Amino acid sequence: MRGAEVVQRLRKRFIFFGRNSSVHGLHYVFEADRSLFCRIFWLLTLIACMGCLYVMMKHAGHYGVEVNFTPDTRYLNWTTTFPGVTLCEEIATKFALRKFSALYPDLLNSLNFDHKRYLADIVFARGECIGTQCGPCGTTVACDVPWRSIIEHVHKSCSELVSECSYNDVAFPCCEYFHQVDSDRGPCFSFNTLQHEGLNSLFVVNMTTGPGVLMFRLLADAELSIHSPEELSTNNHDVKLKHVIRPYSENRAELLFSVVEILNDVQLQRESVEDRGCRYLDEVPEDPLHTYPVYSYGACRLAESTKELYQRCGCVHPARDLTYENIFCNYTGINCWNAYEARKAKLGVDKSAKEDCVPSCVESELKTIHYRKRWVKDQPGEGTLVEVKMISLPTLRYQRNLLRDNLDLVVAVGGTVGLFFSASILSLLEVFYLLLRPPVNL
Repeated sequence: MRGAEVVQRLRKRFIFFGRNSSVHGLHYVFEADRSLFCRIFWLLTLIACMGCLYVMMKHAGHYGVEVNFTPDTRYLNWTTTFPGVTLCEEIATKFALRKFSALYPDLLNSLNFDHKRYLADIVFARGECIGTQCGPCGTTVACDVPWRSIIEHVHKSCSELVSECSYNDVAFPCCEYFHQVDSDRGPCFSFNTLQHEGLNSLFVVNMTTGPGVLMFRLLADAELSIHSPEELSTNNHDVKLKHVIRPYSENRAELLFSVVEILNDVQLQRESVEDRGCRYLDEVPEDPLHTYPVYSYGACRLAESTKELYQRCGCVHPARDLTYENIFCNYTGINCWNAYEARKAKLGVDKSAKEDCVPSCVESELKTIHYRKRWVKDQPGEGTLVEVKMISLPTLRYQRNLLRDNLDLVVAVGGTVGLFFSASILSLLEVFYLLLRPPVNL
C-alpha cells in the first residue's frame, strides 16, 4: 500500500509539472480537457523537436575553442621588432687543441691523436666516443677535470668573435648587445634577444627608422642564424635561416630577409594553452630543467632534450648554460651523453619533445630573401664584414583571433534549446521547483 501511495504521489507531481511548465506545448499533453488527437499531436511534435535537437547538438561537445588567422595590411603605423641574430662558433680542431694543450698539457700529452680530437669535440658538445675513449673517468681522463673552465677558455669570447657593430649606421659596443645564450653546442652570442637575464630593450623598425640594418665584423668561423627575439638557435632551428661564414674564404657576407609578425587577440589570454595552441612569453613550463627566462618553441625543445638526457645520464653537459652548473657532468657523464646522442641519431630523432612543445604566440615568420658571401679584393679590415638587412618594412602581418570560445558554445546550445522548446536556464530551474512543490488543483 505504501508503494502505491508513493507512485500516486509521483504521478501527481509529474502531471502538475507538465501542466504548469513553461516549455512550449508540454501543457497540451497533460491537460485533461484536451482531445486525444490534440495530445498525440503535441506529443509527436515534442518528440520530433527532441530528435532535431539531438541531431544538431550531438557534435557540439567537439566544438570547443577555435582560433583562426586573418591577414592585416594596415601597415602605416606599425612598429616591427627586428629579429634576433645569433653567432655560434664553428669548431676548428687545430686551434681548439692548441688552446686545450696550453690549459691542460698533462692530460693531452699521454693521449693519442684520436683521443685528443675527441676531447676537443667535447668542448663544443660534440663527439662520438670509440673504444678506450668511452672509459669512465679515472682511467684515461681524471674525474676532476674542470671542463667548464676549459670550455670557457677554448671557446672564443665575444670580443674575439665580433667587432665593429652598428645598427642603422649607428655604432654600438658589440659585447653589450651580443649576449651569451644557451645552445646545443655550447655558448653562443645573440643580438636582440630575450633569452638572457637582464633588461630587454629590443631594436624596432617603423616608418620613421626605415628597414633595419645590422652590420658587424666577424673574426672567426661561425654559424649565423636569424630568428624571433624570444627564440634560440638550436639544432631544431630552420636550416634555411642558418648560414656558416668563414673569414678565411670570404670577407663579405650579405643577408636580406623579410619578417611577418603575429598579433594576438587579447581574449586569447583567457583560454588554455591547449585550446589556443601556443604559449605566451611568460608562460614558462614549471620544470627545474627549463631555465630560460621566456618561452619559445626552440627553448622548450632544448629543455625537453636536456631533461631526457639528464634522466638517462644523471647530469648535464658542461658546455650548456651556467644555470645547470650544479649538475654538470664529469668525463663519465659526458661519454654517456655522447653515446646516447649517437644512438638517437642512428635510430632516428625522438619526437616526444616535439609533441610536448607548442609554438610561441608571438613568434615571427622569417624568410631569407637573398644571401651572398664572397671575397672582395682589397677590402680593408680583419675578418668578414657581415650585413644583415631587412629588405623592406613589412606590409602584412597576421592576427590570431578567437573565433569561438566556450561561451559561444553555451550560447549556441541555449539558442537551439530555445528554438525547439522555447526554454531557457529558468526553465531548467522551474523543473526542480515544480517537481518539489506540493501539487495543487489536481
